[in-house]
Amino acid sequence: MTLGDVLFLFVIFLASFVPTVAALIWLRWGERGRKERWEDLLRTFLFGAVVAAVIATVLELVATTILFNPVVREYEYFAQDPTLLTFIAIILIAPVIEEYVKALGVKSFSRYIWRPRNGLLFGAAAGLGFAATENFLYESTAYFEEGFRAFVVVALVRSLSSTLMHASATSISGYGVARAKTYGGPWWPYLVVAVVMHALFNLFASFGLLFADRFGPAAETTGLVFSIVLVIVAVLFIRWRLHGYHA
Repeated sequence: MTLGDVLFLFVIFLASFVPTVAALIWLRWGERGRKERWEDLLRTFLFGAVVAAVIATVLELVATTILFNPVVREYEYFAQDPTLLTFIAIILIAPVIEEYVKALGVKSFSRYIWRPRNGLLFGAAAGLGFAATENFLYESTAYFEEGFRAFVVVALVRSLSSTLMHASATSISGYGVARAKTYGGPWWPYLVVAVVMHALFNLFASFGLLFADRFGPAAETTGLVFSIVLVIVAVLFIRWRLHGYHA
């Protein structure tokens, strides 16, 4: 690895983490009433970026022998080898493991939560931290394997897709954790919703890759558009709840 490669890794780091931090600022900005402290949100963000990312990687490697390389996106395995086993890996194993470990970040810092609405932002923080680390892995892999152009494409696509998916899905489970703390009751139904949303995103993304050879670029574009629309609608709804919901 040359000095130039090391310096560009820093550029990739910035490309991975700056958009996620900016998304967290955007979600918190304009929030009405008493706001969550930045130090608490950053702790949750770091939990997602470090603890949740490491635990998810280890558990996914243990859970399936398919994902020998966690840097490769799960749905690419499905596109290359569309079997029942790979389908289970991207639709069940990855969403369950990743959403659960991200939700653990919200639970770990639930002492800073005083109302259900807090869970939306704490969940987004954990999800964005996880996305930042995941983006760094994917983008650095794209750069070293395929070059600068591939890095740019992956960085742009992930900023509009997977990053927002992780933020919005974990916001849902985070809301469940906060609501359970405030009013009692289980939080796992909200985790199920987050897992379903994550699974749908992976399904849309894999649909495009799976049928690209048969139907051409339009299939991949369709899958990507559906996945992006799904997460943009979800994150806009969550921001609306943050800014207009007082519970």
